[in-house]
Amino acid sequence: MAANTETTTSGTCASSILATGLGTLLVRAMMGIIFIYYSGQFLFGIFGGQGLQTFTQMLASDHLPILPTTVWAYLAGFTQFFGGILIIVGLLSRVVSIFLILNLIGIIYVSHGGGFGSIDFQLVLIAICGLILISGPGMLSVDALIFGKKETIIAPSRP
Repeated sequence: MAANTETTTSGTCASSILATGLGTLLVRAMMGIIFIYYSGQFLFGIFGGQGLQTFTQMLASDHLPILPTTVWAYLAGFTQFFGGILIIVGLLSRVVSIFLILNLIGIIYVSHGGGFGSIDFQLVLIAICGLILISGPGMLSVDALIFGKKETIIAPSRP
């Protein structure tokens, strides 16, 4: 008698795929919340933050190259805030991950004097963004709805 376990065409249990999707959703949600929280502080002054003017003054002391400091402040803020929202819902997740990684590298650049203790958090976020960039947002995402993951769940054949 055949088992009642449903498998995909690759042989993976459907419950394993759902668990992976839930795990990826949890990681995306937590990372998105982190980006929204911190960018909300310096972009909009919410969550006890100082707002954009204070953030721009802080960036001015870092002497960022090429663009004016205000442009860097807006780029960082909007990338993190809207990137966090897009990561949570899983929309354009791979593209957003690239921009968030570049943003985090910029954060590491401006906090270079503090040693490893000042960049460890950013390195973890880069690793999570790298995971989403490589493996995608998972089956519980808008990307999966729009672009569709071509894994069909089939019941095993009966003798």
